[in-house]
Amino acid sequence: MKNEAYYQAYFSHNQISRRKLLRSFFIVNEGKTTEKYAFRPPFSAREDLFSAACNGCGKCVSVCPNHLIHVVKQQAILEIDYAPCHLCGKCAEVCPTHALHPNFPADTRLRPQFSSTCLIKQQQICIDCQTACPQQAISPDLIVNNECCNGCGECKIACFTNAITLK
Repeated sequence: MKNEAYYQAYFSHNQISRRKLLRSFFIVNEGKTTEKYAFRPPFSAREDLFSAACNGCGKCVSVCPNHLIHVVKQQAILEIDYAPCHLCGKCAEVCPTHALHPNFPADTRLRPQFSSTCLIKQQQICIDCQTACPQQAISPDLIVNNECCNGCGECKIACFTNAITLK
């Protein structure tokens, strides 16, 4: 369940205007597809194995301390939007089908992408993403060391300009 901490984190990163709130009640997805690539939780099997094994039971959802895992179309997905994944492994411990398992890599396979609103790309000084990264995987010139990065999302959460997306 989403608790108060979840909503506080959500609203600290997103401002919802009254217009946007009301529009969400009246406008139905006007033929636009909102489908995106499904990001998998850490400790997940290869995509083909994960898709075959995950039955959408939701046990991983119930144990995720940051409420980052959701079940969509009977498959577990990871959404790092308001809090980072601490790679605690609780999801892998409770998975009955072994689609998530502690022996699989503790990696979300997500990597930061920096948009043009990044202060460093605008020739300004900012080291928030670099200092927030527990793996020290981001260089001063925004090159990500894919071997060190585990996709936890700390960099995205630390970026106050929302210039980082995880892909």
